[in-house]
Amino acid sequence: MSNVFSKERLLQDVEKCKAYPAIDPKVLANRLDELAAIGKTSDGGVTRFVYTDEEKQAKELFKKWIGEAGLTVTEDPAGNIFARYEGTDSNLPVVMTGSHIDSVPNGGAFDGPLGCLSSLMAIEAMIQQKEKPKRSIEFVIFVNEEGSRFKNGIFGSRAMMGEVDYEELEAHHDDVGVTVAEAMRQQGLTPENIGENPRKPEDIYAFLELHIEQGKQLELNEETIGIVTGIAGPSWHTFTFYGETDHAGNTPMHMRKDTVAGAAEFILEVEKLPRQINETAVATVGKMYVYPNGTNVIAGKTAVNVDARDIHTDTLSELNERIVAKAHEIAEKRGLTVHHENPTNIPPVPVPENIQTYIKEAAIHHDLPYRHLVSGAGHDAMIVGKYVPAGMIFVPSVNGKSHSPEEFTYLSDCVDGIAVMKDVLWKLANE
Repeated sequence: MSNVFSKERLLQDVEKCKAYPAIDPKVLANRLDELAAIGKTSDGGVTRFVYTDEEKQAKELFKKWIGEAGLTVTEDPAGNIFARYEGTDSNLPVVMTGSHIDSVPNGGAFDGPLGCLSSLMAIEAMIQQKEKPKRSIEFVIFVNEEGSRFKNGIFGSRAMMGEVDYEELEAHHDDVGVTVAEAMRQQGLTPENIGENPRKPEDIYAFLELHIEQGKQLELNEETIGIVTGIAGPSWHTFTFYGETDHAGNTPMHMRKDTVAGAAEFILEVEKLPRQINETAVATVGKMYVYPNGTNVIAGKTAVNVDARDIHTDTLSELNERIVAKAHEIAEKRGLTVHHENPTNIPPVPVPENIQTYIKEAAIHHDLPYRHLVSGAGHDAMIVGKYVPAGMIFVPSVNGKSHSPEEFTYLSDCVDGIAVMKDVLWKLANE
């Protein structure tokens, strides 16, 4: 069988799905299939960017399902869509839940859409069972989490919380020069209103998001539910090493100021540093530039991009300091100079103990094996979690694949995730 998504592959697992009241595995499979068809690529993946016809079609599909559930859809200036299941006390702060429906180029069918469907179907199950929570539960679909079109990810959640202004909409453009503001106008939105009426943190009691793990730990350990303990904050650095550009054949080895060799030594040291900090820190060099980039030329300039992450603010700061110190140490030893830039710093978000406990209790209640995990990837929960308590539930990714047509999660795991989501939302909404 092909490793890419298909409804047939999803339904092969339907007999293994546990029976939960008002949660229909076939409905979930049909909805995932309908969404995967919007922006489907020749490889069997999904390309669905923000402010495109494909995204609009996916939104309209969700609006139809929301309406069939008896809820009303609203939309904010950024294009995020909301639906509110009213609780018995409308004066209390809401419990919010949701994810995103945009994708990376040629991505998968689960990253984002499964989180949105899980939130919606958990609310639908409460409605069908006539369960009325104390707090209202608000479902949200955030736009542009991936940032694939305009290179400005986790955009919708930032806009909702008042972190985006009109200048940012004009500053970012896609590959053909269309700015965010222009794309918004093409979709009937009014970008000039982007900063109006952001959500107040005091109006949101908690936020909960379900997501595929995008890793292998749950699958390898035969566990169903991942209890996220924290979302790692990314810190991006650029280190530019300067030396001397010389001829590769006529320059003796002891007379060289080779920036590639210095960068290579630095990269190997970066790999070692996280393990000297703790078990949750990571650091990656995924991009570098060599100038003038000739086979027979000693490069006089090399730039290295470092991505450092951790879920603890203090240890992330320590990791960043050690990385910077190591770059300067290597440069000095080799007779080079180094210039450092740190354009991105997003603080890590720890998940409150009570939300972790509720997820664990729900997993135990449904006899589902679980594991505590760190989210190394960024999510909308990371932005909302800066202001209000936020939690995440992970479900397994087959072979750890994500951002790929091979991204897949078994239907039984998806359904179990919805059952846990429903229980935790109910608990939060009745605290």
